[in-house]
Amino acid sequence: MKSYELTGIDSPGQTTSCLAQPPKLLVSIRSAAEARIALAGGADWIDMKEPLAGPLGAVEVEVARAIVASVSARRPLSAALGELTSWADSRARHLLEVPEISVVKLGLSQCTREDNWMRRWTEAAQEVRAAEKELVAVVYADAQQAQAPPPLEIVSLASACSCRYLLIDTFSKHGASLPTYLSRQSLGEILQLAKKSGLQTVVAGGLVQETLGQLPHGPIDLIGVRGAVCEAGRSSAMRRDLVERFCGAMADRWPG
Repeated sequence: MKSYELTGIDSPGQTTSCLAQPPKLLVSIRSAAEARIALAGGADWIDMKEPLAGPLGAVEVEVARAIVASVSARRPLSAALGELTSWADSRARHLLEVPEISVVKLGLSQCTREDNWMRRWTEAAQEVRAAEKELVAVVYADAQQAQAPPPLEIVSLASACSCRYLLIDTFSKHGASLPTYLSRQSLGEILQLAKKSGLQTVVAGGLVQETLGQLPHGPIDLIGVRGAVCEAGRSSAMRRDLVERFCGAMADRWPG
């Protein structure tokens, strides 16, 4: 198997060169209780998200602080902040005041309606860096439905802005998963370009155990899930055994 030069993800504030390794598991949680479940099930990265508030819905700052206390620096922490078009007056801005959150995400839905979305994203990235955090560049695989910019345009912008992370996700959370919108070849091409641009890659979007085989072997740094580890969809209760099973499925797909 071909090896890629990857960047270590265990310490978000540092970069280390290493040979390609299997993807790690990011689990999106909405509460401190779910954080404990995800940790017990084997999650490598804890991501804060409120599923009832959209694909990248933000949790309340009080919830975020409770999650921070529960995780207690055992894993990297990231948080969804909603969509760029709503950022100017969003309550999610308060999440930048939580120092333990190292990485944040702003979606780019509706941005094709705005001529100045690149400037607004760059300004948001500067604001995030001032808070000593990293802003993720978000690709929506269902870009036409989301009215979001195309993937290669976002990869180019992320590279120009010295961004560290690229998330490939779906805007719609109603049935169709990432492979519905991006073939294995197309996803692989985006991932290769991202890696050449020095970006760490996160792949998400309705993924379940059965769809892991439709993903390319590399270069993927993180696989992101929520619905796959919940009882009945992304808005339902999370279960430790489902997190454990997903970890096992990842180990089978990418034996390390």
